[in-house]
Amino acid sequence: MTDWDLITEYIQNAMQAVDKAHDAANGLRENASRETLDQFRAQMAELTEHLTKLQTVLEHQDTYVLEELADRLSTLLGGKRPEYRRTPRMEETAL
Repeated sequence: MTDWDLITEYIQNAMQAVDKAHDAANGLRENASRETLDQFRAQMAELTEHLTKLQTVLEHQDTYVLEELADRLSTLLGGKRPEYRRTPRMEETAL
């Protein structure tokens, strides 16, 4: 999976979380109770997590690209990925 695919997946996950949060907000408007409030908070926390991951990647996309390229070159030339990175590996942070 390429970086572009993972970024696209982050965007899709965030959009799905927005839909879920919107549904939870409507449920809270229609029936304000402790349960619907808890559901709304859970959906908002999930949305925040998705958006934070997406924002991190987009703010540092040049660093991610260079480090992913270094990983690939190191794997091809040396047989293993480097241990040190400034950014987390994309596939390890995917949801």
